[in-house]
Amino acid sequence: MKRVLIKTSTAILLGATALGAVAQVPNSAVLAAEQRLPAFTHIGTVSQDLARIDTAMNNTASFSGRFAQYGSDGSFSQGQVYLKRPGKIRFEYDAPAQLLMVSDGVTLTQLDKALDTKDRVPLKSTPLAFFLAETVKLEDDVEVISLQKTINAISVTAKDGSGQMDGAITMIFDPNTLALREWVVHDGFGQQTKILLSELKYNERLNPRLFILRDEKRQGRRK
Repeated sequence: MKRVLIKTSTAILLGATALGAVAQVPNSAVLAAEQRLPAFTHIGTVSQDLARIDTAMNNTASFSGRFAQYGSDGSFSQGQVYLKRPGKIRFEYDAPAQLLMVSDGVTLTQLDKALDTKDRVPLKSTPLAFFLAETVKLEDDVEVISLQKTINAISVTAKDGSGQMDGAITMIFDPNTLALREWVVHDGFGQQTKILLSELKYNERLNPRLFILRDEKRQGRRK
């Protein structure tokens, strides 16, 4: 039986339904237009395009910046994100949310201070593992079900080729620099969680302690 792990990571780890503030998912007209495109807009260059994206991602050892999170239910939150490959990521949610999500490279853990709960899943069972791998090779590691190129973005949608996880992830890149701008997690039930990235600083040294979950109150952001 398939495990609904992408559903778990959306609802539990990304906290989309527990954040209170409400906003509409942006760029809905653009998204609708892209959904009308064929799954592969440039079928003859898929392998080359995936290889270029692999190279860009593999050249990104780390980044830090801001994130904005939108849920299908209209929920909205934002905060600070830190990423260090392989396997490490940290989401610090701004108030009023009392959430902190950290991957130490093996386990992805969400701490909810309001509910005094701590939820854990193996990183490899979540869609985040796709682009936190030490070496990304999309054509081999996942089943690519869509690659769309427009003047505004390059969009790649992939799912677990082994069939062990329901759902999919869409990664959206700048068409010129191939910098990752956003991703969308699609669970097995028609729900989506969208993460937009901004103010990113690349390949700077990040404090290793950022990726160790601490239960005490956070004492400011650390780099």
